[in-house]
This record gives sequence, C-alpha cells and structure tokens, in this order.
Amino acid sequence: MSIPGHPAGVLADASAHAALVVVGQRAQDGPVSSAVGSTSLVLADRAPCPVAVARGALAPERSLLPVVVGVTEDEGSRAALDFAAETAELRDVPLTIVSAWSLPPTREWARSSPDFDTVAQVARHLKARAAAVAEASKIYVHRHHPAVATRTEVEPLDAATALEIASHRAGLLVVGATGGRGPGSGGRSGDAGRTRLPGRGQVAQAVLGRAACPVVVVVPVRTATADEAGASSHEVDTDATGSAPTNV
Repeated sequence: MSIPGHPAGVLADASAHAALVVVGQRAQDGPVSSAVGSTSLVLADRAPCPVAVARGALAPERSLLPVVVGVTEDEGSRAALDFAAETAELRDVPLTIVSAWSLPPTREWARSSPDFDTVAQVARHLKARAAAVAEASKIYVHRHHPAVATRTEVEPLDAATALEIASHRAGLLVVGATGGRGPGSGGRSGDAGRTRLPGRGQVAQAVLGRAACPVVVVVPVRTATADEAGASSHEVDTDATGSAPTNV
C-alpha cells in the first residue's frame, strides 16, 4: 500500500486504528535523532498504540532470549508490564523485570528527603523503593501470567543506562511511553527523588537510540475521569422502542 504524505504523519494517523505499529531503524552512525530516525521518534511520541522499533542484529536465536521490561513507581508502567508478560508468554521465554535507581544531585535530595542525614541513608531508601517496585511487579505477573518465569534486577543506575545494558541479553525490550525514571533521578519536595516526565518519557526516547535489541514503547491505557464517566452514562444509545440495547 502506498499513501502520499510524510511517513511519520501517515503512520501516526494509521496508529489510531492499530494494535501495534512496527518500524525499522536507520544506520546507527550518528546522534539519536538520526540513528533511530525521525519517524520512530515521532511515532513513539504520538502513537496511541504500542510502537515496535527493530534494532540490533535480528538473528533468529534472539527470539529465544528473555523479554526485558523496565518498571517504575509510575502507574503508566503497568501497561508496559502487561505487554511484556503477554509477549514472554507467547514466546515461551522468561521475563526480566528491571527497576533502576540513582542518587539525585545533593541539593535535590537534601530538599526532597529532609528525613535523611547522609548519602548512604538516601541510597538505602531509594534502593528499597526500587526493590519494592520490582517485587510488586513480579507478584503482579505471577498473579496474571502464572506460566511466565520471572526474575528481577534492581540496578543502581539511571533507567536508560540500566535498560541499555539489559538489552544486550534480551530478545525484546519493553518500556513505558510515559512516567518517571525511577527513584532518585530527580526530585521535588516531599517526593524523595521521584520524577514525572512531561509528555512521552525521556527514558523511552533514550532507549530507542541505544538499545541492542528491538524495542517496544507502550502507551498506558487511559481511564476515563469521573466527569467523563458521568457524562458517558447519560449518552446511552436506544433502539426504536426507546430501550437501551442489551449486550450478550
């Protein structure tokens, strides 16, 4: 099929009616924007469905390697976890859950973590939070995908670096499109280092340019707000008799 228009725009429009969009990569001999390609970056930023970017050596044996997923405290990472677990189950391969943490600049943790007096205390706190995220994710997978063998990795690195390293032993890397970079990547008062990123995640975009295996960027499922739910409850279609249709 040939459709006129810029590839990024055409695919972004088509993604509104797709379950998954798959794109390739350019030669990796320049900065992220040129190595990944503007089309991949635009889709990762705009598509309402998961976007798969073919990266690394696409050898047949790579499909036998584990699926790796990055998780954070942000609820948006649940969609990535679900996608990764389902893929691992379909491929009959293990799932590796990566949770990363790193120390923020001194002035950041001093302001956001006033209850801690030393760097060591902050580090222990952030590591414990990252470990809790990984363990909760593992429990979730065991509950919803009991056939999938899972293991967790808690890495004292920024999320993009931790996932890049993990990608070298993965058949597929799954990341959330939005959300934080893990405990300690930055912070605000009262949040002890947690970071929420505006728009699509910076980690996802960084991983697209650095991963050694194919990457899937997953958009979190949007749930209706209370106002939207209330409005939709008053917009029920009726049949010719004036009765609401019955779903079987």
